[in-house]
Amino acid sequence: MDDEPKYPTSHASVMFADVSRSTELYETVGDMIAFEAIARCIALMKSRAEAAGGRIVKTIGDEVMVVFPSAELAMQAAIDMQLAVSGLPSAAGQPMSLRIGFHHGPVLPDETGDVFGDTVNLAARLTGMASPGQIVTSKDAIECLSARLREMARYLYPIRMRGKRQSTELFEAIWQQGTDLTIVGNGQDGADGQAGLPGSSLLTLRYGDACVEMSEASPLTTIGRGANMSVVVRDCRASRVHASVECRAGQYVLRDCSSNGTRITIDGGHELILRRDEVTLWGHGWISFGPFLGDEGERVEFSFTHLPRAAG
Repeated sequence: MDDEPKYPTSHASVMFADVSRSTELYETVGDMIAFEAIARCIALMKSRAEAAGGRIVKTIGDEVMVVFPSAELAMQAAIDMQLAVSGLPSAAGQPMSLRIGFHHGPVLPDETGDVFGDTVNLAARLTGMASPGQIVTSKDAIECLSARLREMARYLYPIRMRGKRQSTELFEAIWQQGTDLTIVGNGQDGADGQAGLPGSSLLTLRYGDACVEMSEASPLTTIGRGANMSVVVRDCRASRVHASVECRAGQYVLRDCSSNGTRITIDGGHELILRRDEVTLWGHGWISFGPFLGDEGERVEFSFTHLPRAAG
């Protein structure tokens, strides 16, 4: 009976958790201090995950992959992991933090205990979109939570994943005390309410003296270092063709086309990193290029102007 799978059901929650900015940590504090600090983080990540009912699938460098029988246990473990690592001492002045992403759905196990499938791929992508100290999950996982944990989540934004026909609605699990909460609903107020209804808003992109206004009828707008871009930027971290923005059914969708990634910062504290993925822009914020290096660097500002509805 030992060869029976640990989780006989076809659905599970898959989590990836990694130590934020570990490469920068090695460069800043040296190999030995960084290695010991990261090892402490991984030990806490694994112990908190197992205590919450998770099964460690594997550890790759500074990242841990865990499978949970339910989204409830995955979210509780993610919160416990963040709390535990936030209490660690800094490494030569560098605070330790985690990026965590998890998704709930069907998984395909093999004889080694590893799991595969779209659920695993999406969980990995969610982790890549998380900022340091952030837990990002999906609507599918949120809908499996108890009322208590649902109240500890807030809606972020929809994002179009590579190979997915429909947008994935993202949520953030709140683990820090004193953070304002927005109880989760269907997510529509968080995105469409700010970005505007189809045909009801203009998007303005500003970079230095350059200003590009987009409407529903506008062609694709490109951003990058190339001289033929709609918005030409000087940042050396930007690719020649770095990103594009287009209007789809009244929503303005930014797609990362770069080598280094695109960072999106939206007023109110929302932040994400795109790597060959898409996000629907809303509100007011900034588009910047490549990894965060302790400065703002070159940024493209975006904002929306709402248009009055035509009289019926």
